[in-house]
Amino acid sequence: MSEWRVADPTARLTDPDAAEVPRETTFADAAAHANFVVHEPTTLPDDCAVETVTYRPEQPPGRPDGVSAEELGQTPWSDGNPASVRAVVRGDDRAFRIKQFLYDWAPPAASVAPLWRTPDPTPVNCGDAVGWLGIDYQDRRGACLQRERAQFEVSVTDGEFTDDELTAVLRGVAPADAAASAGVRGAPFHALNYWVRYGCRPPGVPHGLWDYSSPRPYDGSRPVSLASLAYDPPVRPLVPDGDAVVLDSALAFPDADAVELVFRNRANASDHLWITAAAPDSSLAPDIPPEPADQSAETRERIDLRGTDAYYAALTEEHGAWEALWAEDGVRYAAWAGASAALDGAAFRELIDGLREP
Repeated sequence: MSEWRVADPTARLTDPDAAEVPRETTFADAAAHANFVVHEPTTLPDDCAVETVTYRPEQPPGRPDGVSAEELGQTPWSDGNPASVRAVVRGDDRAFRIKQFLYDWAPPAASVAPLWRTPDPTPVNCGDAVGWLGIDYQDRRGACLQRERAQFEVSVTDGEFTDDELTAVLRGVAPADAAASAGVRGAPFHALNYWVRYGCRPPGVPHGLWDYSSPRPYDGSRPVSLASLAYDPPVRPLVPDGDAVVLDSALAFPDADAVELVFRNRANASDHLWITAAAPDSSLAPDIPPEPADQSAETRERIDLRGTDAYYAALTEEHGAWEALWAEDGVRYAAWAGASAALDGAAFRELIDGLREP
């Protein structure tokens, strides 16, 4: 059974005997359990093969006494236990690691979260998505791709791989078991989000190209409908006009006087648009004007948008990611769009300019 379908928001992992450690499996088997669409590489360098695939099962937050973060497969900066898949691909005196999970801490950081601070990440056309090449947080050659509820990350751990080889890996990524992942595709983001379901706060991470890193208070959030947002919102939300992107999920943060809306591209269900609306004194309100984040960007400027000063940034104008921060009618807004084969900077600005009340 998919663990993400059932979660007790008060549950915590305290019993060492109940702790499940990562287990060796296959990509297809992991797809039947994970809260994201598990992918597998279908194109590998000639000397390479998948050596191991490991699934870390979802469990309630916690790190029982006597159980280390390493044993649970946890990151050292959080005691959360969301699902993830890791694989080792090995060749002749060289290897790379694959990691997959649902990026549910915050709006994905300019689409290059694992390559953060790479001066000029290289975009890779992957059909209906855009991948990236760069340097990961451990100064290793890396690559990443966001597609169909999955954050797919590659890190070179031994030897060397050419850009062409890493590009081929990204372009060959495909769902491991489409039928097993059907439930994930049809579920709204808040129903998949580990931190929402277990009522706990995720780690604080960079959000994008403007400095905005307040942790999402998912421990105090509640899912809401678009109808309720139109009737009695904590603050006035804005939604895109037209039907190119559709509402995926909406969360209210009552204690923070803020709402978060997640939209997805109707055509590919992968491209995402996040919009946060917050009261000026909210912990989720962006600073206006904002400071630049510590990630390079092709564009970072103040522009006229929606009849006011907005702060716009693009990792690249052609491929994204893009974002805009502004204040309007006593509300502060932040909008992030991930890298996309269907948008460019002009289309993103037009999309934001056309936002309306629900």
